Amino acid sequence: MSELIYRIENKDCMDFLSTVEDNSVDYINVDPPYNIGYDGGDGWDTFESEDAYLQWCDGWIRECYRVLKPGGMFTVWGTMKNDLFLRLKLEVLNKIEGFYSQNPILWSYNWGGREKTNFPYKFEATWNYSKGKKFLFNLDDDTIKVDRKMKINVRTGLPFPEDKMKVLPTNIWEGNLATTSLEARESKFHPTVKPQFVLQRMISAYSPKGGIVMDIFSGSGSMAVAAMETGRNFVGCELHQDYYNKSLERLGLHQPKLF
Repeated sequence: MSELIYRIENKDCMDFLSTVEDNSVDYINVDPPYNIGYDGGDGWDTFESEDAYLQWCDGWIRECYRVLKPGGMFTVWGTMKNDLFLRLKLEVLNKIEGFYSQNPILWSYNWGGREKTNFPYKFEATWNYSKGKKFLFNLDDDTIKVDRKMKINVRTGLPFPEDKMKVLPTNIWEGNLATTSLEARESKFHPTVKPQFVLQRMISAYSPKGGIVMDIFSGSGSMAVAAMETGRNFVGCELHQDYYNKSLERLGLHQPKLF
């Protein structure tokens, strides 16, 4: 682990991407602003219009395509609370030649406030696009698998053998934000943190050991932590000064000699 590189820069995403070589990154996972005003007045999640937001996204997504290796996966997070995330898929991602749409992943959770007039909205989603039709997927990595919910084979009535008790999860992953008290404490400074079990599973599935993972909206540093925990290099950036400083403190908890 000491030989791996973890680099986060306090830069705008386009400035940072301009320094990254073509076809050099194994896996990109980004959680950009959603344009739903979730910025507490800072302005980072508020755009003048949906069209302005999509135009901005088109710029950095095309740069991500440029730096992604052939056969690499690009993951972008979003919300379906409105149609903008669907527009991002249809009007931006689908129009980039060489990107191929793959199965989305939905993270569902069971915490937080609940509305009383409808079923509570408790999931976030990703669009996943590969650079080229074929992409890396580490099927034999047991860390991406889960225990079978049904222990008995319904066709035979017999228990599954021990070596068949773990299977690939579906593309709906359920679990709350923090699985440990440390994870809850160290990332609570950011309002849109994603859980480690989700990020680590994605990294393990879509990138090689020792490969390069990138996040250009690093936020709380969660992707960097996930890269550390799964034996990958990490490069990325975060423009917000406070989030950048606190994320370096967080990474220092995991790699104190580096930060």
